[in-house]
Amino acid sequence: MTTDERNVRAPRPTVAAAAARAYITMAERDHQPVPDWIRDAAAGRPTTPPPE
Repeated sequence: MTTDERNVRAPRPTVAAAAARAYITMAERDHQPVPDWIRDAAAGRPTTPPPE
């Protein structure tokens, strides 16, 4: 099976929101600050991460 044969239906915004929610859960458990743009991504709002 190649990547061309896979039938993936999860839209990227859904995957990004799920990843952001997981990050928030782990950061809050470890008492780490969570940037607002990550909270926006978890809520499904459009975001632009800050430049690194």
